[in-house]
Amino acid sequence: MAYKVLNNVSVKDTESNSLASLKTDMLVIVINKNTKSDSSFKELNKISKNYISKTISSHLKDVGSSILLPKIDGINAENLFLVNGLDSSTPTHKWLSAYQSIAKKGNSLKCKDISIMPGKVSPSQKDEFWLIETVAKTIESSVYIFSETKNKTATKPTVKKLTILTSGLSGSDLTKAKQSAKTGYAIGEGVNTAKYLGDLPANHCTPRIIEKKVKAMTKDFPNLKVKSFNEQQMQKMGMGSFLSVSRGSEEPARMMVIEYKGGKANEKPIALVGKGVTFDTGGVSIKPSPAMDEMKWDMCGAATVFGVMSTLARLNADVNVVGVMGCAENMCSSKATKPGDVVTSMSGQTIEILNTDAEGRLILADCLTFVGKYKPSYVIDMATLTGAVVVALGRHASGVMANDQHLAEKIIEAGEESGDRAWQLPLWDEHQSCTKTKYADLANIGGGREAGTIHAAAFLSKFTNDYKWAHIDIAATASYSTPVKAGTGRPVPLISQLLLSKKLK
Repeated sequence: MAYKVLNNVSVKDTESNSLASLKTDMLVIVINKNTKSDSSFKELNKISKNYISKTISSHLKDVGSSILLPKIDGINAENLFLVNGLDSSTPTHKWLSAYQSIAKKGNSLKCKDISIMPGKVSPSQKDEFWLIETVAKTIESSVYIFSETKNKTATKPTVKKLTILTSGLSGSDLTKAKQSAKTGYAIGEGVNTAKYLGDLPANHCTPRIIEKKVKAMTKDFPNLKVKSFNEQQMQKMGMGSFLSVSRGSEEPARMMVIEYKGGKANEKPIALVGKGVTFDTGGVSIKPSPAMDEMKWDMCGAATVFGVMSTLARLNADVNVVGVMGCAENMCSSKATKPGDVVTSMSGQTIEILNTDAEGRLILADCLTFVGKYKPSYVIDMATLTGAVVVALGRHASGVMANDQHLAEKIIEAGEESGDRAWQLPLWDEHQSCTKTKYADLANIGGGREAGTIHAAAFLSKFTNDYKWAHIDIAATASYSTPVKAGTGRPVPLISQLLLSKKLK
C-alpha cells in the first residue's frame, strides 16, 4: 500500500513552452531578483499590458507575501498566483512553508493542476536541483488531506497534477531536473504514506491491520520482501520484552520486516527500526485522559519505516535496507504487565518494568536485538519515545543520540539538507546509571525527572553493542496538537535523504 496524492509530476522548460499558452488551473510565479529578466516572464507581463509588474510593485512589498489574480485575457491560466520569493539567506524551513502554502491554496481553489515557476534562487549552498526536488516533495506531501473516516463531511484534495517550470535548462541538466522532481515526488509519497498510517484512528489501525497493509506493499512494489511474525513466533525467539507490552490487549502484537535489496549483493544493509504502538493507554501506569486520543500517533516510528521503504522501492534506489516495524497496543486488563514485573528480553538480559508507560523502549529492545542477525552496517531506530524531548527541543527538531559520532553527524546533515531537522543530545557513560536495579539486569526507567530522553536512549544502548547505532526521538515532530491535530510524516524526508545521498560509508 502506497499513498500518493498527485497522479503526475513533470518538469517543463519555459524556453520551449510559452507561459501564456500553458493551460493550468493555477500558474504560480515566484518573484525574485532574476524574474523580471526572464524572457518567459517578460512575455507574460507584456500580454498583461504590464499589469503583472505593476501588481508586483504595489502589492508584493514583504518577503513571502502573495496575491491571487483572476484570469487575464491572452493568458490561458485560470488563476495567476504571484509570490514574493525568499532570498538565499532565508532558513530552509521558511522555503518549505512557502510551498506548503501554495499547495493549500491549490486545494482551496479546487484546482486540478498547478504549475509552479520557482525561479533560480535557492537557499545558501543549495542549487536549482535541490529546489526542484523540494517543490515536488512539498507539494505532494502538502496537498494531502485525511478523509478516510469521514462520510458526510469528507473533503478530498483536488490537486492531481504538478508541473515545475524551469528556464534555460536543456540536455543533461533538464534530465537531472526531471530526476530531482521524481525523487522529490517519491519522498513526498513516502511522507503521505507515513502520515496516512498515523492519522488513522487506532481502531482502524491495529497491529493486524498494519500487517495487512505492509503485506499489500508487494503489490505496488514487488522489489520488496515482507515477513511477518506473530506472538507465538516472537515467543519462540525469546522476545519477552516486546510481548510484555501487548499482554493487556485483545489485539495481538505483530513484528513486520521489510527487506529492500537495491545495492550490491555483498553490501551490508542499513537497518531501520520503528516503534509501532498503535494506541498507548500507558498500561497499568495509565496516562491522564486529556489528549490521550493523540496516542494513536505513538506508532509513527513504524509508519516512518513504512514510508521510507515505499520511497526506496518507488525509486529503485541502489541501497540495501531492512526495515523492522514493532507493532502492539498498550492496554489495561487483568493480563497486563504490572509495575515491578521482570521479563527476559531476546538478548537474555532481564528487565524490571517499573513503569508500563515506558513501553516503547521494551518493544525496541527486542527489535534492536533481532535486527542484529542481518549484520547491518548501521542501525537507526525511530520512536515517539519521550515527552521530555518536546521540553528539550520543542516541535522543531527530532532528538538524536548515538554510539557512533559519524552516524549522528550524517543524520544531522541530512536533516539540514531536507529541512527535516534534528539535533544531537549527549549519550555519556554517566547516563548509564539510570538502568540499574536490584531485581533485574536493567530497569526500564530511572534518573527521575532529569534527562528523560537521554535515559531512554541509554536503556536502548544496552541492546546495540554489536553495531553502529543511532536513536531518533520523534515525539515532538511526528505529529502536532496545534493548530490542528495531524501527523507530519517526519522523519521520512530526513531518513530518505540520508539513504539516497549514500553518505553512510
